[in-house]
Amino acid sequence: MNPDHRQAVAQSVTGFFQDLGCELLEYSEGRAVVGLTLTEKHLNTASNLHGGVTASLLDIAMGLCGTWASSAEERRVAITLSMNVNFSATAALGARVRAVATCRSAGHKVFMAACDLLDDNDRLLGFGEGVFKKGAYRKDLP
Repeated sequence: MNPDHRQAVAQSVTGFFQDLGCELLEYSEGRAVVGLTLTEKHLNTASNLHGGVTASLLDIAMGLCGTWASSAEERRVAITLSMNVNFSATAALGARVRAVATCRSAGHKVFMAACDLLDDNDRLLGFGEGVFKKGAYRKDLP
């Protein structure tokens, strides 16, 4: 994927993606990688990666991996139908994490995805699976 296409897709992922400070690192058919550098707002009261942030990163990456389109205008949004999240390690302030999602199976309207949340040393921080529905075209939404 060329940088212009990746930037156009990243700009079309509205709301929480930007609020969290996510970065779209890779986006191709059946695969998406979302990165984040942890700041204080991403931490829980024990000063570790908040579980809600982990779940959000998995959700965002899995939703993107099943809605790939050759142009940002033709990308559909993903609606999460169900999602499992498992936590396996902590991460601290300043850590760089990435959610690596792959589409495991896809039909016309529904797809299933899996995702690993890794740190810079490829240590597994969390993982999950989800079922998603392909929604409206992003260009048709406000």
